[in-house]
Amino acid sequence: MKIKSIFIAIATIMIFNDLYSEYLWPTNTSNSITTLFGERRSRRFHAGIDVRTFGNIGDKIFAVESGYISRVKITSDGYGKALYLKLNDGNTILYAHLDRYNDFIESLIIKYQRENDSSFIDQHFSKDQYKVNQGDIIGYCGDTGSLSGPHLHFEIRDENNNPINPLKKYYTLEDTLKPIAESIAFLPLDKNCYINGKQDYEVIDLKPLKYNDISNVYKYFMQDTVSILGNFGIAIDTYDKINNSPFKFGVYKIEMLIDNKKVYDISFDNYSFNQDHLIYRELDYHLLNKYNKNYHRLFINHNEDLNFISNTSNYGLNLDKKFHNLIINISDNFNNKIQVQGIIKGDIIRSPQATFNEKDLSLELLKTDKNIEFKLSTRYEKSREIPITYSLFDSTIYKFDKPEKPYEVLSYYTKKDGLKSHPIYISLHPYDPFKITGQFQLQHFDNNILINFIENEFSGYNAELLIEYNNKSNKKIEMYRLKKNTLSTRLVNIELLENINKISVKYFSSPEIIYSEPINGAVFYRNKNKKNIFSNYSISVDKSSLYNDTFIWSSMNDKYKIQKKYTIISKAIKISPDNIPFKNKVLLSHPNDKKGAIFQLIKDKWVYIQNSNSKNLNAYITTGGTFAILDENIKPNISNVFPNFNSKYKINDINIISFNLIDNESGVNDQKIEINLNGKKLYYDYIKYRDLVAARVKNELINGKNHLSIKCLDNLGNISQIEGQFTIE
Repeated sequence: MKIKSIFIAIATIMIFNDLYSEYLWPTNTSNSITTLFGERRSRRFHAGIDVRTFGNIGDKIFAVESGYISRVKITSDGYGKALYLKLNDGNTILYAHLDRYNDFIESLIIKYQRENDSSFIDQHFSKDQYKVNQGDIIGYCGDTGSLSGPHLHFEIRDENNNPINPLKKYYTLEDTLKPIAESIAFLPLDKNCYINGKQDYEVIDLKPLKYNDISNVYKYFMQDTVSILGNFGIAIDTYDKINNSPFKFGVYKIEMLIDNKKVYDISFDNYSFNQDHLIYRELDYHLLNKYNKNYHRLFINHNEDLNFISNTSNYGLNLDKKFHNLIINISDNFNNKIQVQGIIKGDIIRSPQATFNEKDLSLELLKTDKNIEFKLSTRYEKSREIPITYSLFDSTIYKFDKPEKPYEVLSYYTKKDGLKSHPIYISLHPYDPFKITGQFQLQHFDNNILINFIENEFSGYNAELLIEYNNKSNKKIEMYRLKKNTLSTRLVNIELLENINKISVKYFSSPEIIYSEPINGAVFYRNKNKKNIFSNYSISVDKSSLYNDTFIWSSMNDKYKIQKKYTIISKAIKISPDNIPFKNKVLLSHPNDKKGAIFQLIKDKWVYIQNSNSKNLNAYITTGGTFAILDENIKPNISNVFPNFNSKYKINDINIISFNLIDNESGVNDQKIEINLNGKKLYYDYIKYRDLVAARVKNELINGKNHLSIKCLDNLGNISQIEGQFTIE
């Protein structure tokens, strides 16, 4: 490149005077970023930063330091058009989602596409082939690959090809804003763990409190003491903000201390790509699924090899009966800090035992409790709580005024030493047991499982769970009220569900009421190969598929509508659990190999997930979900072709052949697009989120009539084909 052009490029970059780096900033588009290193992507960590382009395509991309081009790769998904620059210091820079490369590299791309007869290539280069100097223009920002809008994905990798955080050594941005912590979660890790009297996740909102101390650290706190028995873990919902940016970002560092002793430490500095499968060991998948928030797990759970985490971190916590100080320090890439404070105690208090008399609406405690509190609500789970009027006799007998319907449920709990007991619920009026309705819910934890029965209306009756096995043997399990409308077994070992045939909830009512549901499931053990049949489907795991022993079950799913545009080859099936992830992909198969494909219901849309490299109906799934075997014969839709057929142009008016390509049924097969101009094959970009196919034209146009033909296939082999002519004058 000419010295003049290099000087201009460097001068352009220097306008970002709030950046400090030994490297140049990679583009002239902006110094604003949208995503940080280490943030969540689907089943992987974000390996770089995303530079904001504000919707622009074509902004310049620079060599941040001198080196040589080591690789160019073009795919229709992932990084799209990517360029790898090996620097003289040993690091490698990856630029991704490019619109195009510089003219010299573009000429090489055309050569390699022709040699490989493919639009998608992966070409490596030696050290002496294509050297560049700091500030050289090597490409232009775009929107190719898997994304939802234009931006530059920028990575720095060390000499071992491991991604490193660009903002900890190489770049500094203006950021005076502190991270934000919204809530904290406590997780039971074994069947002996109780958190605030129950065996379930306990999520607590945090309250901000600014201290004007010397550290100027913004602080958050838990309002109530949390009581915990047994082995438990903690997760924190936190994110960062950056000046003049509307986005939420990941944090850089989290450390947790119990009584001023550090028990967990994570710093997003660097990692290896072979650790990507640990993303949902670091983040809690159940809470992500439920709240769409990133809760960082502050304990080691099959992720001890993750570079981010200190090897001195805890594998789960157990407390004695004393009060313990909990401190969580959180900081961003630019040392803005917050602190979360709380009190936790390895103890539990229980709601006082009492006898309720339905005739006179009185409750008699076995002993006096001055801290007891009462509330009224309806029989529905999501009900407003209101106070109840009562009279107290002999310090132990509470007589309640008759409440108006629909407020028929009394709850009470007690408080002591900052702890609150798990509430007890009482039906103030007898409930007809024949009106009891509800549904079973199996909730999978890392190492255990809960079996719940969720009542549509609060019944007030106690119950037990019956498990029937394939050999006709039975097991009884005590149930308690996890919530007002939820009867639960507490946590049970997953092995208890081996060879299960049916579950039933038996109410201690008069007459006795039993609700039953068949269970088609199997226990899949970690580090073991296994295959099981679910209706006409099969699930296969190998030794590396699972983090923990996992109970996988199914039910035929008729409540989800399948549109008439599809032919149903096999009815929808729901595979569970869907609140935990699989470590590596699990194989879902169907014996029909003649027609149709596997589709998954994702956000009310049926999405083709078939493994296209398999002759059978196979798909790799990463968690449970709803699946069906479907077929369709709707052709892809080709529209907005440019140049327009039967139109006239000047030769300089056309440098791209483009068209929109949409297939809302099985999706476009991006490997099966053919574009021919005057008998010459054109190689193309497929930009999925814009439904756009574009092919650059260089020497293929001729004066006079030009013939263009386009052929496209969807993932089920349906073909659309158009052809026509336009004129160059």
